[in-house]
Formats: sequence, C-alpha cells, structure tokens
Amino acid sequence: MIKLVRFVGLIIQSILIEFLHVFGLVAFVIAIALGFFRLPSWLVPIVGIICGVIADKFIDQTEVIALLERAASANQRGGFLVIVYIVIAAVGYVVGAYSRHALHRRKIAQAPPPPAPKPNPAPKPPQKRNRNGSSKT
Repeated sequence: MIKLVRFVGLIIQSILIEFLHVFGLVAFVIAIALGFFRLPSWLVPIVGIICGVIADKFIDQTEVIALLERAASANQRGGFLVIVYIVIAAVGYVVGAYSRHALHRRKIAQAPPPPAPKPNPAPKPPQKRNRNGSSKT
C-alpha cells in the first residue's frame, strides 16, 4: 500500500515537472480537444505514448531537476515518462468531455422555452341534415 502511495506521489510530481516544461500542457490541451470533440477514447493512450516518447527523446529537463530530484530521475526512464503522459492524456480527455457536457447543458438551460401549442379552434357546429342524409336543402 505504501509503495502504491509513493508511486502515485511520484507520478503527480512528474506531471508537475512536465507542466513546468510546457510540453505537458500541450499534451493536456490535445487530450482536452480529443474529449471535447468526442473523438474515440482509444486515442488517449496513443497520444500519451507519442507525447511520452517525444518528451523522452527531444525535451531537455535539466532546468527543473533541482525542484523535484526524485521525480526528475524517474523521468529519465522512458517507460515512466510514457505512463506520466498517458495519465495526463486521460485526465485531459475526461476534462474535455466534461466541458462539452457542461457547455451542452448550459445551452439547453439558456434556450428559450418551446412555443406553446396553438389552441384548436372551436369545433364547427354540426350541420342539420335532411332526410336523405345530405346537408343541402
């Protein structure tokens, strides 16, 4: 149990580091767009893996190592960084989907009420019929 709590804490610290690098925010915004535009949720791990590999190979993280040394050393391992970006993408997807739902609810709440149905005119009085059954006199 303690190891699980430490692992979650390490992931949270790594997410903070990635947000400080701005590339984590870019991945988060991409994931929000995925959720907002109702794109399939199977794209979330793909975005997480792509962003994790890009961050591992191309982003220099030496500026913020002094902030959180343990998380920074864990970020040096590519597999851990992929997990971090999958978490970022998943949370971003949920935020995007929720924001779309909230926007839809707000539009429904602000919409004018539907027009009241028009009352039917009074029914015509029945015509008197003669003995033959026609209404002509």
